[in-house]
Amino acid sequence: MKIFVDSLLLIHVAAGVVALASAFIAIGLAKGAKMHRKVGAVFFYSMLGVGITAIPVTFVRPNPFLFFIALFSFYMAFAGYRRGRKRHVDVTSDRIAAWSMLVFGVAMIAYGVWMVVSADALGWALASFGALGLTFGVEDVLKAKGTVAHTDRVRVHLSRMLGGTIATITAVLVQQVSPLVQSSLAQVSLWLGPTVALVPVIIFWNWRIAKTGKYRLIDRVR
Repeated sequence: MKIFVDSLLLIHVAAGVVALASAFIAIGLAKGAKMHRKVGAVFFYSMLGVGITAIPVTFVRPNPFLFFIALFSFYMAFAGYRRGRKRHVDVTSDRIAAWSMLVFGVAMIAYGVWMVVSADALGWALASFGALGLTFGVEDVLKAKGTVAHTDRVRVHLSRMLGGTIATITAVLVQQVSPLVQSSLAQVSLWLGPTVALVPVIIFWNWRIAKTGKYRLIDRVR
């Protein structure tokens, strides 16, 4: 069993590294370009690998936080990848996934609050991801009922991909960096840092697409 778990962890870490690298590369590429789509596919399948390897490990070595983060990350990658495809139309699997994220978002908030009440500060991070997942889940459930404009679909695609990236960075910090930090306040700041830093980017990017129709985060300097 130890060899099996260690093998899963090795694949999990490798998939996480590839996912993060491909996420940052995709952000810098022109949206809709062939290379952007290829790198996006690498990100999606890497995140799929992260989720598939993380979930069984959390049962062998119980860790509810990482279990929920794995589910959140996979949904973000799934929803982002699906909306990034040309002429995408929501099907049954998209609607089931959206409703599942809505339910898991509520569960993450509830469990996060319970962790905080139990003096586990990591609950703040879980609750924040639950709120983000709940927001995205509600939006995706509502959007699934009708035809979505191209710019709106791109906005959702970028938001979900960045959401998955935030979760992956946070998981790395929790597992690898957090044990080296002694101060409780510093740990909370570390756990919430990626969310605090990147959620405003998501909001600004959404606003920019809605107002200007431009998909780049910032204009190129000429």
